[in-house]
Amino acid sequence: MTVAELPPYRALLVVDTKGFGSHPGAAQAVVSAAIPDVLSQAFTRAGLRDVWETALFPHGTGDGYGLGFDPRFLPAVVTRFFDELQAVLAERDARLRSAARPARLRMRASLNVGPILEPAPGTTSAAAIGSAVITTHRLLDADPVRAVLERSDPDQTFLAVALSERVFEDVLASQYARLPTTKVVPAEVRIKEYRGTVHLYIPNPSGDLLRYGAGRGYAEEPAAAKATIEPVPGGVTNVIGGPQHGTAIQVGHVHGNFGHR
Repeated sequence: MTVAELPPYRALLVVDTKGFGSHPGAAQAVVSAAIPDVLSQAFTRAGLRDVWETALFPHGTGDGYGLGFDPRFLPAVVTRFFDELQAVLAERDARLRSAARPARLRMRASLNVGPILEPAPGTTSAAAIGSAVITTHRLLDADPVRAVLERSDPDQTFLAVALSERVFEDVLASQYARLPTTKVVPAEVRIKEYRGTVHLYIPNPSGDLLRYGAGRGYAEEPAAAKATIEPVPGGVTNVIGGPQHGTAIQVGHVHGNFGHR
């Protein structure tokens, strides 16, 4: 009986741009062309040029990009790459707006690791296969990850990073990366057939992310923004009759000074 071999373990990075389909055709071309250049610059600034130049099964998707690399680089990618990518995206966004183009370049990124069946050498396919690949894309599309860019200042927060549970345990919790675990936020993910936990890293949080936090309440308005009224024990009944002028104020218990006009 032949026993199947386990495919090699690979790290997998996938990025996607926010609102790509809402851009006009000319702006889409500008954004699509900028994606690999932005990634290349970020890898170079992070001191990881070799990861970019020796990338496994690199492939563009029009509104995104994907590549594999040796897992031994994971600590350096987690520690340095995403901060540099945020900085490069901010610089590129300023250039796009100064050119008066209706284009923004904000990204979601997903990082995972696991056994991946790579395309056979000499074939035209750039697709890698495996459950780790599917999970990487599920995390990229998860609501908590999308909510990071929806609830942040578009002039400040250009990147939302989704780290898989495997990357979190093997790289962050094991302290191989210099990114503290306290800088990532866990969030439950349910998308299609996938159920699991994503660990959110936001290099530059802003807007509602600072007010209400990230990773929770993405399906509803933040709890802190909701006003609640609790009934008074025993109930209170007031009756106001006849013509009235001005303002009627009902008060239960008042502590401190109170004034009306």
